[in-house]
Amino acid sequence: NGEEFMTFNPKAGNWSGDWPEAEAIGNLWKKEAEVVNQERAFLLSSCPQRLLGHLELGRGNLEWKEPPSMRLKARPGSPGFSVLTCSAFSFYPPELQLRFLRNGLAAGTGESDQGPNGDGSFHAWSSLQVKSGDEHHYCCVVQHAGLAKPLTVELESSARSAVPVVGIVIGLLLLLAAATGGALLWRRIRAGQPVPWIALGADDVGALLPTPGLPQEADSQDKNTLADTA
Repeated sequence: NGEEFMTFNPKAGNWSGDWPEAEAIGNLWKKEAEVVNQERAFLLSSCPQRLLGHLELGRGNLEWKEPPSMRLKARPGSPGFSVLTCSAFSFYPPELQLRFLRNGLAAGTGESDQGPNGDGSFHAWSSLQVKSGDEHHYCCVVQHAGLAKPLTVELESSARSAVPVVGIVIGLLLLLAAATGGALLWRRIRAGQPVPWIALGADDVGALLPTPGLPQEADSQDKNTLADTA
């Protein structure tokens, strides 16, 4: 039942125990010198050698140290508050400490949890509720055996990392729009169609301005003659 029943003393070569049956069995085994020698050899020689062999074979797993990948994010909480979440991913061994600092001073650990991943590594997170607008005064500090020294994770690092991506996407969209507009303009020019922003809004007969060298009245008569001919 998980309790210690008998203990063997290799030097004295005897068994002892608190159970009533232990003394009777110990006296019985003590009469068999060969059993005593086998137990002594196993405990003093065979067992330690086997343990050392298993430790050597598993040394790579026992000494494996994988530092965590970190992220600090903020999301809206209750009115007037935000929730900071410091997350650690894919680390080993499982012993890890997360804590928050506000302007360099301890701000607590918040609500936290930890669990295993399918590949043998672990993940953990810690959340802290702060006042809205005060988020950037906080940072997260992580301590782990895979890190040479404690790592400080700032909110700006995750926010800034998204800025170049957004800028690149917007730039690509603008470039695509410009290329599409240029292609449509070129097709209209090749087809002899007017450019949209200088299209004629009148009767499109090409006589919106007075003909050079003619009085305005003569130019108007030319327009009427062209209209009657048409």
